[in-house]
Amino acid sequence: SLKNNIINKLCSDLPDAFWHRKRHMMSLPYEKDFTEQNIPTKAIPIQMIYELMEHSFYVNKNSEIERGTPRLVINYKLLNAALQWIRHPIPNKKDLLKRLSEAKLFSKFDLKS
Repeated sequence: SLKNNIINKLCSDLPDAFWHRKRHMMSLPYEKDFTEQNIPTKAIPIQMIYELMEHSFYVNKNSEIERGTPRLVINYKLLNAALQWIRHPIPNKKDLLKRLSEAKLFSKFDLKS
């Protein structure tokens, strides 16, 4: 009861503080014989900067907005090349209307799309 009182008091000030979410695991469909070491986003930024400086890919560019810290920009071409290409064709209007006519429940998301 004390625990519930504390949670209720905190949630009145911070409603998202104890938001009990489901944790989801997601995996990407990599090509065969691909390891996690080949993923360019898995490297530590400092390590990546040294690797890029060795290959002369590091560009020190002054931006219009001065943020005060160096920013790492990643080229995702290697990652995209390692992922399997999965097609998700856009359904045509007739198929969508048929699905809507057979539906019994609707959500806000259905109305937005």
